[in-house]
Amino acid sequence: MPAGRRSRWRPGQDQHEQYREHVAASLENCPWARVIKVSDFTDNGVGLIHTTGAALDRLAGKYAPLVPVLREMIARPDTPLGDQAKARIIGQLDLAAERFTAIRAPGP
Repeated sequence: MPAGRRSRWRPGQDQHEQYREHVAASLENCPWARVIKVSDFTDNGVGLIHTTGAALDRLAGKYAPLVPVLREMIARPDTPLGDQAKARIIGQLDLAAERFTAIRAPGP
């Protein structure tokens, strides 16, 4: 399946879990797709802090488990970025993880 293309959801399995599996499998052998996906992720995931309403917790729950997957993919030697760019992206992913934690933290 081409990178970035979604497969059909399997009944009885969490859709967010299936999404994470799909992302990891799609990016496994597509180094440039990793760069594109993480760019999209940082736009959507890091910017999620500006979202309001019921979707906020749901989306944070969807995106938070992707942080370690994308972090590992970006750090790979075959990802076509220099060390400085990789470090910057990993920093953005760390910020995203902090924000997801804050979003999902129980209220007072």
